Amino acid sequence: MVTILAFIVVLGILVFVHELGHFVVAKLAGIRVLRFSFGFGKVLFAVPWRGTEYAISLLPLGGYVKMAGGDEREREGKPDEFLSKPPWVRMLVAFAGPALNFVLAVLLFAAVAKMGYTLYTFPNRVGGVLDTVEIDGRDMPAPARRAGFEAGDVILAVDGEATPYWFDLQRVVKTSAGRPLAFEVRRGADVLTLEAQPALDAETGRGFVGLLPYQAPEVYAVAEDSRAGASGLTQGDRLLALDGRRVTSFNELLERVEGLPPGRHLVAFETGRGRVDVAVEYDGGGAEEFVEELGVVCGLVAVERSEGWLGALPAGAARTWEIGVGTVRGLALVIRGQVKVTKALGGPLTIARFAGETARAGFLPYVEYLAFLSVMLGMLNLLPVPVLDGGHIIIGAFETVRRKNLSARVREVVNLVGFAFLVLLVALALFADVTRVFSKSG
Repeated sequence: MVTILAFIVVLGILVFVHELGHFVVAKLAGIRVLRFSFGFGKVLFAVPWRGTEYAISLLPLGGYVKMAGGDEREREGKPDEFLSKPPWVRMLVAFAGPALNFVLAVLLFAAVAKMGYTLYTFPNRVGGVLDTVEIDGRDMPAPARRAGFEAGDVILAVDGEATPYWFDLQRVVKTSAGRPLAFEVRRGADVLTLEAQPALDAETGRGFVGLLPYQAPEVYAVAEDSRAGASGLTQGDRLLALDGRRVTSFNELLERVEGLPPGRHLVAFETGRGRVDVAVEYDGGGAEEFVEELGVVCGLVAVERSEGWLGALPAGAARTWEIGVGTVRGLALVIRGQVKVTKALGGPLTIARFAGETARAGFLPYVEYLAFLSVMLGMLNLLPVPVLDGGHIIIGAFETVRRKNLSARVREVVNLVGFAFLVLLVALALFADVTRVFSKSG
């Protein structure tokens, strides 16, 4: 129920704000708006005012704006109709929807920055360096290994941007696939500059260099339905040993697990009530399986971040810009065939799942997800596809250069092609959703 309600609220707000942008600019441009509805389907309640019917409809999934003369078949040639306006006016009306989505995202991200949030991450210390990574289906030396990174290095900055925590490092690296980055690294008493070019992860479209964060032996969280939870471990307990051999960090535990035979293994912890041994029945499936069975998270740090009144709005704008640029780069990777379409797309099931998860996580995560989706909706509608806002903008630009509107027949064909593309896009998004569901259940 939480997931369904969270999904309806997200979709309702985003689509309504988008349509509000079209409505306001259309009114300012002197276009006659026949109806502005909150929701779709059967009209439940409507009030006419100054030539526009303001309605509330049955399905609260956003809304719509119906303009006079927006369809060639209904056009009467009156000056206050949409298609009677100059191309530049129609372009402004089309752009207003995505623009208001971007404005909403800036304001929401700014609100989150001002109210403050807790970031769960790791210190900016390297815990391990991968030897190889898979690039284009082949095992290649990891960029970080080629650059000369070592365990214990502390990454101070990337391309001049300070990285006090692992999250800050990841934020730069994941958006920089194929672009050389300069890492300022402290190693002992020395400060070095190492250059590494993030490789592209074709599954996610993100860059990575093959660095692992340092995870201290202190326990940060314990899963209740796990071996550690059943043994009474709590936050602050400390990892001591695996099968009687001392380990100094969670990273060392993960390395040792890779060589373990299947069977029963003991992980020792130092607690407030003395030493506690946790027995793990290991099937030989690797570190991920072992850690899931054990049920502890070690080395995390909780970082409180917030902005003042003067810094909140720029922070919101920067975050919106970052997501927008990342979307364009991701689309370019899909077009070049470097990232699978089904991996890049997310349909209604994916949106609903994350809406539910963020709603359960709290108010701020939910607001942040709403802001993220607002950017994505704005970017999606700016695609140069007929029937989308970007398509209207492209057609308007073409008509401006040509100094003549498209004929009704050409406009109909163009819209039909755009509609077919949109149907294909929706089908791919649904296929991606179903694929994710079955891959998780399998």
